[in-house]
Amino acid sequence: MTIEASSGHTVGVCACGHHHAPDEIADPVETALLTGLFPNPRSRRRFLRAVGAGTALAALEALLPVAALKALAQDRLVPEKPALAVGFLPITCATPLIMAEHLGLYAKQGLTVSLVKVPGITLIRDKLLNGELDASEQVMPVPISVTMGSGSITDPTSVLTIQNQHGNSLVLAMKHKDNRDPKNWKGFTFAVPFDQSQQALLLRYYLAEHGIDADRDVQFRTVPPTEYVSNLRSGNIDGFFGGEPGGQRAVYEGAGFIHLLSGEIWPGHPCCAFVAREAWIKQYPNSFIALYRAVVEASVHVSQPQNRGEIAQVLAPANYLNAPVEVIEQVISGRFADGLGNIRSVPDRIMFDPFPHYSMAIWLMTQMKRWGFIKGDVDYRGIAQRVMLATECTQRLAELGLPAPDPYRKETILGKQFDPAKPEDYLNSFAIRRS
Repeated sequence: MTIEASSGHTVGVCACGHHHAPDEIADPVETALLTGLFPNPRSRRRFLRAVGAGTALAALEALLPVAALKALAQDRLVPEKPALAVGFLPITCATPLIMAEHLGLYAKQGLTVSLVKVPGITLIRDKLLNGELDASEQVMPVPISVTMGSGSITDPTSVLTIQNQHGNSLVLAMKHKDNRDPKNWKGFTFAVPFDQSQQALLLRYYLAEHGIDADRDVQFRTVPPTEYVSNLRSGNIDGFFGGEPGGQRAVYEGAGFIHLLSGEIWPGHPCCAFVAREAWIKQYPNSFIALYRAVVEASVHVSQPQNRGEIAQVLAPANYLNAPVEVIEQVISGRFADGLGNIRSVPDRIMFDPFPHYSMAIWLMTQMKRWGFIKGDVDYRGIAQRVMLATECTQRLAELGLPAPDPYRKETILGKQFDPAKPEDYLNSFAIRRS
């Protein structure tokens, strides 16, 4: 609590009953914590004056679990639960999780991690929610919908990192190679990994910009990523929008061609995220931070072009992606065949920047509301800040000597700028919408 001193200045009263100046905390762990979070003494004093020294941790708890915050101030973490089960999908989005194991980064943090291969989005979601997995890969915006209780039980879930940007493609069957204008795609059936996935939302956006109503003019079918190519070859679908190596494998097997890369719709868009339940984070704060550190370090490692040479060989085996090395290599390197006789060079075909921008979540929520997946008033900013652990990721990057970007950056989708401060204005600009 705080009291007013005779001088008129606010003074903190700690649990021991002693009075402290506005920039003093009795507990050395709390002092180290606040110094780490607010290295500038003037900023630290302003924060303490605003909330009172005795309520500093209570104020911070609104942002992060106190136990996790205290763990940040410790030099050596001892994971409460050192043996963890981490789920992944057999797509290139899982690269940081797999490479963290290959590089020994889990062991470096005192963890023994079992990577659990899961074929589908609903299954990996349910395994996380029922406690079979401690953390997992998941497509965006599933952690948003689970936190909001949209289409499933409500179980607040946090995005530790974005696993990758781009790394998706819109693929059509070879019979459509002369039908590249989306205006002519009425009656098509498309596969997506999940109805509330960034793949589905980006495809809806792309179609709507060409006058196609995704709910009335085409059909969507939920298909596990491992089954895209077989469904395309058999004629069950006309195309799919999904993570790699599905698109490149369709080209490799002659079943389809790459109409466009997802980065051509939304440069820097989020694909899969690395997620954990809020309850798990609070229960195992040291394990959470240890796991977080390993995955961020792996993401930074695979982001660097000079470190990409071995990735395809590591991902290819059956226990991971079960795909030809040359297929994965085309995705990772960005030099690839498009199925139409062209060899393209797109160095940023897949990127691994771990930072979870709030603006990403806000854009996805505008599209979820646009298509009726969420209804009513939406606290865009509040939900984004709850789900996307940008503050935590800033800490993890700082430990590696790296700066963090603006979490509220402006996004550009098909050349149209999105201001995350004005989501409803953006939503109201669409002619085709359900809400």
